[in-house]
Amino acid sequence: VVRRALPGGIADVPAGKAAWQGMPDNSIIGHVHLRVGRPEDAEAWWHQEFGFDTMAKYGGAAVFLSSGGYHHHIGANSWQSADAGRRDPSRSGLAWVEMRSDNVTDAATREDPWGTVIRTVPGKA
Repeated sequence: VVRRALPGGIADVPAGKAAWQGMPDNSIIGHVHLRVGRPEDAEAWWHQEFGFDTMAKYGGAAVFLSSGGYHHHIGANSWQSADAGRRDPSRSGLAWVEMRSDNVTDAATREDPWGTVIRTVPGKA
């Protein structure tokens, strides 16, 4: 989900070219959903690495995590990836996510068990 102020909503989005031109500068994505092999493993990893809280679970197939009481910043699901291991980097898929926080003083990277790099950088989202 891209959060962007558009006065008239979707009707004001310029038509643009058919080829992908990249995200507009300063776009902010409110949350991401990650494919994982086991949501319970993702839940434990996000708790340990970032202190995120579990906000909801969808059976054993998905978990929704956040900080500050938000409904979710991270969704981790196994809908198309049950019991999957690390993503093959030569195949399509999300390679990295960047999170900004006022609580971060130095940029850092971590890699989740499925090979997605999580970058944390100082600053307000």
